[in-house]
Amino acid sequence: MTVAIIISTHGIAAKEMLSTTEMLIGKQKNVNCIDFLSEENSENLFLKYNKSIKSLNINKGLIFLVDIWGGSPFNIASRIVTKHNNYEIISGVNIPMLVELFLAREDNITFKELINIAYLNGKNGIKLFKNKYIKNNKINNFKENNKIEKIKNNNIHMKIVLARIDDRLIHGQIVTSWVKETKIDRIIVISDEVNNDYIRKTLLKQVSPPGISSHVVGIEKSIRVWNNIKYSNDYVMLLFTNPSDVLKIVEKGIIIKSINIGGMSYKKGKTQINNAISVDSKDIESFKKLNNLGIELEVRKVPSDRKLKIMDLIKNININ
Repeated sequence: MTVAIIISTHGIAAKEMLSTTEMLIGKQKNVNCIDFLSEENSENLFLKYNKSIKSLNINKGLIFLVDIWGGSPFNIASRIVTKHNNYEIISGVNIPMLVELFLAREDNITFKELINIAYLNGKNGIKLFKNKYIKNNKINNFKENNKIEKIKNNNIHMKIVLARIDDRLIHGQIVTSWVKETKIDRIIVISDEVNNDYIRKTLLKQVSPPGISSHVVGIEKSIRVWNNIKYSNDYVMLLFTNPSDVLKIVEKGIIIKSINIGGMSYKKGKTQINNAISVDSKDIESFKKLNNLGIELEVRKVPSDRKLKIMDLIKNININ
């Protein structure tokens, strides 16, 4: 049996990519496609991955092929891959990668060799017909491409460009949209729970976009970071998993004028108020207190979405 493959992307691209590949080289076995739809959350994807793995023969190893480094398909796969020596993830999946990977896995080669073939052919499959647009064969890094004029702060505190509640934390919408929109230098995840989870904390640091520093800190340390003059000229994105943590740091003195709510996944005991946000009584109480402090509470998945008021979404629901 061959090495198992899982192709996973945002939307339904995974199935279409496999279909195109099979049109070129024929039907493939020991491969599954996993969609990640806009109405789903990370736990849904984790369950789908585990169900998919049970249907595959993984004796020779498993390769996850995902679309975006740092996106949810990558992040959830990384939770699985870290526990197995013969599991790997390759981001940036494309048709040249798939074609060569499927052809090579029929040969008697090692798992490491197979990974190298997939990676190199995926990379080399990106070409320009007219090779006159890239100077000196060099691509500027993310930070160089997103420079803006930043006004030096006159106080000791960092500049909070965006504070966002999103229990997926650093994922596709963050690395592809919000980082570019906000032109930040640094991402800080503030959560006692995540800070105490070594594996999750480590993975979050690994998925930060190029040129952007990422950190995971608990509530108390976030206050020390806020008061540290070392970060006074940094433009920062704060990420939270829930509104209660936001309320805690605000009550301890961190100044936040606006909170973006991007995603709060459904769990038992919560009520869904739109396709991305579910709340319980504790969440609502925290939102009410933040609202009473005059803090803007706006709902958007991505910057181009129309702003909605979280209080308008929850005012008509009945939670005991």
